[in-house]
Amino acid sequence: MDFVLPRRAHVFVDESNSGSYYIAAAVIAPVDVVATGSTIKGLRHRESPAVHFKSERDSVRRAFLKGAAATGVQTVVYVVSGQPDKVARPTCLGALIEDLCHANAEQLRVQENKNLRYTHMRRNEEPLLWVGDAVAWCLQKDGSWRTDVEPLIGEVRRL
Repeated sequence: MDFVLPRRAHVFVDESNSGSYYIAAAVIAPVDVVATGSTIKGLRHRESPAVHFKSERDSVRRAFLKGAAATGVQTVVYVVSGQPDKVARPTCLGALIEDLCHANAEQLRVQENKNLRYTHMRRNEEPLLWVGDAVAWCLQKDGSWRTDVEPLIGEVRRL
């Protein structure tokens, strides 16, 4: 893995399966979680409780990508192509969990790392989930979306 997860990172994960299976993990150092979350929350459209890229207008999408990139948040994207979801999802999750354990992360619970907590949240409960949603959506699109999302990507791991 080229991108180095910060030790004790907080990781906010979204998944998507359009053609290939994607897990996009926004990785944030513990000291940056509150400030980054506040900034990301401020990027939503006023009338919307959350950002969901497939439902947004292009102008909202572009403004979100620019604002999110300004925070310095990075994602690691895990991709499996050509496999059914029942194979692709555990493959992506296994690679993510292995990376998190090596980084001594604190946001998923697995047997080998008792300090790692997992919390399932809805997109309107945690703005930092919107980053992974944006990255996964953009990577599935052609054209400028892939270029526009590059500042948010630390690494893409094809498994």
